[in-house]
Amino acid sequence: MNIRYQITGWTLLLTLVWCLLQGRLGVGSGVLGVLIAYAIALWLTAHAPRRRLRIGILLRLALRVACDIVISNLVVARQVLFQARRLRPAWIDLPLQLPDDARVIALATIVSLTPGTLAVDVCEKDGRRYLRIHALDAPEPDAVAAGIRERYEALLLDLLK
Repeated sequence: MNIRYQITGWTLLLTLVWCLLQGRLGVGSGVLGVLIAYAIALWLTAHAPRRRLRIGILLRLALRVACDIVISNLVVARQVLFQARRLRPAWIDLPLQLPDDARVIALATIVSLTPGTLAVDVCEKDGRRYLRIHALDAPEPDAVAAGIRERYEALLLDLLK
């Protein structure tokens, strides 16, 4: 992909995020957002390894996360309202296979956005990196870890080629 298109894409995306975070769009705020977004886009394209982003996988991941957030909201609401005494919270150490910090941060964000789970720390034990997760209800912590690995980490591994 041409570097000019990458810079333009990043600038547009970051400007959109800036506008959403501002809550309102004024001329000064918009110009400042474009300037900041352009500077960040230049920095990102200069320092990023040259890999291709697989848009199909990104869309699949985004759709999966959006659906999981809605479903998890309903499940957690039901658990808190009707099964609060039967909840079995657990700490889970998920061994990471992700090769770079950007994807680890993405996974931690996805886990934290999904109600019922919270990514707390990235730690290292025995030369491996782990994502420490707190789950609201995890009768089988290994099954929760396997679900996160299959649903999100696998897609994040395939995202950049």
